[in-house]
Amino acid sequence: MAIAVEDAIQGLTTLWGAPTYDQVRIGWNETKQAAGGIAQFTMQRMTAEFPSGGLIIYRSLDDPDNARGHTADRVIFDEAGSIKPEAWYEVVRPMLIDTNGGAWFLGTPTGRNYFWKEHRAALDRHDSISWQVPTLGCEVVDGRLIRKPHAMENPDIRFAEIRHIFDTTPADIFRQEILAEFLEHEGTVFRNILACINAPETTPKEHEEHEKVAGIDWGKHNDFTAISIGCKRCQREVKLVRFNQIDYAYQRQVLAGLMEDWSVQAILAESNAMGEPIIEQLQREGLPVCGFATTATSKPPLIENMALAFEREEWQFLNIPEATGELEAYERKVSPTTGRSQYNAPDGLHDDTVIARALMLRAAGMQLELLTMPSLYD
Repeated sequence: MAIAVEDAIQGLTTLWGAPTYDQVRIGWNETKQAAGGIAQFTMQRMTAEFPSGGLIIYRSLDDPDNARGHTADRVIFDEAGSIKPEAWYEVVRPMLIDTNGGAWFLGTPTGRNYFWKEHRAALDRHDSISWQVPTLGCEVVDGRLIRKPHAMENPDIRFAEIRHIFDTTPADIFRQEILAEFLEHEGTVFRNILACINAPETTPKEHEEHEKVAGIDWGKHNDFTAISIGCKRCQREVKLVRFNQIDYAYQRQVLAGLMEDWSVQAILAESNAMGEPIIEQLQREGLPVCGFATTATSKPPLIENMALAFEREEWQFLNIPEATGELEAYERKVSPTTGRSQYNAPDGLHDDTVIARALMLRAAGMQLELLTMPSLYD
């Protein structure tokens, strides 16, 4: 509400959308009270007009067409998770083109729908940011609710009340409504993620005498190059890097530096598309790289091997938000024609760290001699 009013004072137009008319009216009434009489609120048109010429237009989006015909400098979706996706993609998003306007999505998670997708995508966009704020900061440890203050929590809510809700509410509802978590759906591939993303920060010296392996997924423009390095003895990911928008020559330099720093004995890299010539060049430069061709046949066991590692808590992985988000987003679909499992990131999202980690685990599970045989590089 404060954002919408500040914009209106500056003469800008905000479209305020909510799933139903009653929810829109909540925002309208609260803004009217807060404005202190400086703006003209018209119930018939559901608008608030400010002396500067700024405008807040309130619309229910149970029918997305209710928002058509307007231009806005900013859009605010209240209870965004319950708004139909076409309201954003087909109606509201295009109206921001002329103004180069921005958008705020706020609300309680409602499964992994478009709201979750946009929340995740914000991690990869230079012009976006996302937050996940619990009603009151806490976490579940060994079945018990532990207080863990959060900088943006509601300061007026008592922990005793949250604990009572925890004791009397199904776990999934508590996680969604109180902890603001986007819950897994049936197509989720990796479960038990939070129990496995607890690898501590470490240094090459701590693993000096251990066998290390790496997995690499290549990218350049739209996708990222991701490199995961793991310690076989500790069964722990020790390094994960992810970058794009740099040429392959520089990527090879970055890779060579990482492999030298960590004394990596074997590397398994995706050989599809541009991967094959890069691998050949790295082999000529003396790096112990072996290619892995990702196909409809080879990819399912690769991914399922990592899913099992998560389920059994066999490996620890670094807690990096972008990489964790890729794990949470990864989907399994079954081909209606072949019956085979198909694993991919949802449209518009990335899976580069997923593939890099899966290749690292595959390398860790193979005999080191097979990955370092000179005949593989001839």
